Amino acid sequence: MAASEEKDFDPTLDSVELNTARVMGHVIEKGFQLGGVLGSVLVAPITVFRQSRKGLSPRAALPLAAGAIYKTVLASTALTGAMGAVRLAQLEDLKAGVEDRAYRLHYNQGQNRADLFARVGSAAGVATAAALLPISVAPLVAGGAVGAAVALVAHVGTKPAQG
Repeated sequence: MAASEEKDFDPTLDSVELNTARVMGHVIEKGFQLGGVLGSVLVAPITVFRQSRKGLSPRAALPLAAGAIYKTVLASTALTGAMGAVRLAQLEDLKAGVEDRAYRLHYNQGQNRADLFARVGSAAGVATAAALLPISVAPLVAGGAVGAAVALVAHVGTKPAQG
């Protein structure tokens, strides 16, 4: 359905609980993406470097790096979730606040594009991790987070010029 054919989105017709879930879902998704970026750029290279100093090859250190990324993702997701909850608790009018934020999130094309890239990248990252690492929660979450981070770089690098 083309954007011009889309039924108008009106969060005022939905419950405060649904709009709160929309906002907090967005916050949690940003936390996951943050963990992927921090884990990929900082934590994984440091982990691999430290393990190489102990004599492990980069390939042998990969499961340890995946575990470190996993912990980073858990921490960043929990932290952003807590921050989002605190922010919502500070709103004078929760209903109006989450309706406004849900509306703005729905129509923010740049944010929607970034999230689409991150979701597709995350799926590709999970598939790659499943092919390269022993299958368990930590490597799959880490793979998804790294995939999301790579996809966000692609989003930024291919973002259409605003004008």
